[in-house]
Amino acid sequence: MPPSEIAFPLLHFSPKTRLKKTLLHKYYRVMKFTKRNIIPLLVFILSFASILRLIKISVITSYSSPIFSVLSPAEYRPHLLTEKEINFLYDIVSRKSPGNILVFGLETQYSSQISTINSGGFTVFLEDNLAKINANNSASNTNSTRIHRIEYQTVARDAYKHLKHARQNQKHCYISSRKCKFMSLVTKVPKEVYKVKWDLLIVDGPDGDKPESPGRMAAIYIAGVLARRSKKKKGTHVLVHDVDRMIEMWFSWEFLCDTNLVSSKGKFWDFNILAKPNATTFCPT
Repeated sequence: MPPSEIAFPLLHFSPKTRLKKTLLHKYYRVMKFTKRNIIPLLVFILSFASILRLIKISVITSYSSPIFSVLSPAEYRPHLLTEKEINFLYDIVSRKSPGNILVFGLETQYSSQISTINSGGFTVFLEDNLAKINANNSASNTNSTRIHRIEYQTVARDAYKHLKHARQNQKHCYISSRKCKFMSLVTKVPKEVYKVKWDLLIVDGPDGDKPESPGRMAAIYIAGVLARRSKKKKGTHVLVHDVDRMIEMWFSWEFLCDTNLVSSKGKFWDFNILAKPNATTFCPT
């Protein structure tokens, strides 16, 4: 036997032992950081975290709190109804004519036609934008058609806060008591609006296309309250436009209920609201 093998028997390692030593060596090389190596890594991690935070903030603020959808200007045209939507709207108005029709919003595309179709009935438009009122000469005030300028005391970015309030005070909001803040979110609404038994309510306003613009939270809520007050035997229909947006979608589910959804077309949802005398909540739990 060679002397080297007798003098140094422990220098002969099995393949398994050599693999273990190699892995340990690589591990210590990786973990052996100096301050100069750590600082660039920390800067990279913090920078990446900041970028993610900015993306999250931009998604949220681009259309308010957690209940907004994000649409680019090219994708979002808030007041242009498609031909199918127009026909859908006119068909429902025709079925309710002559009747009492309340419209949140004043859109040149169809406002005058609604008044024409509802000839012999009573049509009321509630609009917060003075420019729209001045520009919409065709839907002038008459005995059968009236336009009222109202004011919204909230903005779209506060939608989630109002939704939370409604859920925590559902009993009071259902009967629209003073403990429910929703009625105070819209001012200068004529008293006649709350006295008329409406056959059809249409929510296509206010714009609600920016975080700082009035959202449709209160409009959908009031439409739900007025529909239940009407106590029509066959129910009162509520049409909500732009239901591809989260405010319109969530507040429709909250105050109009998916169980009352009877038809839809494009960005329109059609709810038929039946009065329930002993109910204390908007939707069955």
